[in-house]
Amino acid sequence: MLGDISDEEVNDIISMFSQSVLENFQTRGVVESKIFPVNHYIHVACYILYDQSYQYNILKEVASKISPEDIAKRSKSLGSRSNHLGFYSLLMLYLHGRAEIIYDNLIKKKAGEDIVVEPETKKKETKFIMDFWKRLSPNYLNEGELTLKSKKITCLSDDYIENLKGNMISIDNNKDVMKQLKQTIAQLTIYSFLSQAECRMSISEQGPYYFEGNTEPLVFKEFLDLHTGDDMFGINMSGNMPYKITKIAPVPNVIFGMTLKDMNKIEFNDFGTLFADPTDLSSNITSIGIWTKELTHPKDLRYPNNLGELKPLSLNILTELSEFAKSATKELYVDISKWNFNKKLMFGSNLYVNRIASSYAQFAGIEDNYNWTWPFDYAASKPLKTNLIDKEKIDFYIDVLGEKVKTTKDEKEATKVQIASLEKYKGIHPFLPRMFRSKRVRKLDPFYYFLQD
Repeated sequence: MLGDISDEEVNDIISMFSQSVLENFQTRGVVESKIFPVNHYIHVACYILYDQSYQYNILKEVASKISPEDIAKRSKSLGSRSNHLGFYSLLMLYLHGRAEIIYDNLIKKKAGEDIVVEPETKKKETKFIMDFWKRLSPNYLNEGELTLKSKKITCLSDDYIENLKGNMISIDNNKDVMKQLKQTIAQLTIYSFLSQAECRMSISEQGPYYFEGNTEPLVFKEFLDLHTGDDMFGINMSGNMPYKITKIAPVPNVIFGMTLKDMNKIEFNDFGTLFADPTDLSSNITSIGIWTKELTHPKDLRYPNNLGELKPLSLNILTELSEFAKSATKELYVDISKWNFNKKLMFGSNLYVNRIASSYAQFAGIEDNYNWTWPFDYAASKPLKTNLIDKEKIDFYIDVLGEKVKTTKDEKEATKVQIASLEKYKGIHPFLPRMFRSKRVRKLDPFYYFLQD
């Protein structure tokens, strides 16, 4: 039964995962943007996921229809809307929200308030989420790992890879094609970040793989959710994309495969980011493949023989994609610049709150059981068409996180420089400086907190 795990196992996972998150965050700076209130919307979303039991309530129903193991196995393909980044984020965002609430409750308790820091009902929910999570990546990654100890993301079978070999196009020393490919990927990256409130949920990378008899590593870079104006799986998603794009994309997604020569390093982190040496791959590409994946409803996918059809594309698609990305990015900048703060914040929160949950609901075929557009109703001051969300609590999250970060004695071991850098930003929850404590202290009291009384 999902959630039937011991307190000791939960604490072991919290300790391991806290360290993993810290190691991954070391590769990133403080997240902020002049366009979107990135820190603010992330922390609001995490509050919602945990404090309002939003993630638990949806995944509980999902699990009654499909197991997390099946979700993972049906995602073992290129162009999947569920991948290691999504699986990792499921637990990271939930534990982030849990840490926000535990920190808040500990402050209240220190102030003399009679409060249970972590009620038994919330411990039960946490055990369910952790058990759900730990059944995902080991059934997705070929190495069967929870996190990327191997520093590679490989989920595809050898047969799957070999079937792509005939679609590869040799471009060794073709500088014109390399230049066009580099520009297209750059333009799609800018578009994708902007269309997703500057998060990387629609960009995915994985590898390295090897064709039989070939020592050159093969890596993939995927761009999902390109705007075609069509309904997705028969579902009108316009409410989840509150912007207009006149020049639509030629395909709903695009996958680039690249074989590489003379590489010193190819490594991935749990955020699905490729770290390569040399960093500019364009001069090292020997062949490329370009595909788009048909939009099969996730409930109809089956492992291993029905994971969605890939359609190979010619090099001509690069021009079409470039024209789309440049035009769409310009329109998005003009449109989003007119949005008020709440619309920008809720657009970002929606991605973190609903993107993962809705994809799992689709695997279970229950997406119509939920209203996914409530964040935009909130931003427009309309009634929320869901009984899973408390509007007044969202008001509270936004207001509290809007105050400037103040550190407490709990963060006394964090360096003054690191704390000062955080204080420049609003929207960051004050538990976050816990990541800057010494390794010895974090071992006794991990970043995401052990189970509390």
